[in-house]
Amino acid sequence: MRYRTLTGSMMGLALAGLMMTTPAQARDTTYYLPFKDVLSLPQAREKLDPSIRLYFGNQIHPEVEARHNGYYVDRKTSSVTKTDEEACRWVALSALIDLQERARFVGANAVTNISSYYNKQEYVDDNKYECHAGNVVAGVALKGKMVTLPVQ
Repeated sequence: MRYRTLTGSMMGLALAGLMMTTPAQARDTTYYLPFKDVLSLPQAREKLDPSIRLYFGNQIHPEVEARHNGYYVDRKTSSVTKTDEEACRWVALSALIDLQERARFVGANAVTNISSYYNKQEYVDDNKYECHAGNVVAGVALKGKMVTLPVQ
C-alpha cells in the first residue's frame, strides 16, 4: 500500500512539473532593411552581374521590350555567427543572385518590380526588403518580373 502511495505521489509531481514547463519560443524578428546596404557589400560587386539590371519596388525603368514571366525565390541562411542584419544582407544578396540567374536563363536582361514575398505576403518598397531572423536562421523571399529592356 505504501508503494502505491509513493508511486502515485511521484507521478503526480512529475505531471505537475511537465505542466509547468513551457516550450521554447522560436524567435521570428522582422526587419525592413535597405537594399543599398546589400548592393554595397564587396561580395555584391563580385557576384552580381551588371548586365542584368535590378529595379526595386516601383522604380521607373525603360519601356519593356519583352516579358519573360515572374519568378520567386525563398532563401535562408545560418545566422549563428552573424548579427541579424549581417545574416539578412547575406541572404538578400543570395536571393538577388538567384533572380539574376533566372533572368539569364530565360533570356532577360533585367528584373523589375522586385518586392519581398515572405510567407506569400507582398511588401513593396523602392528602397527596402523584408527579412525574418530567428534563433539560428534568417530568411528573405523576393519576387520580380523577368524582362528585356533596351540595351543602354
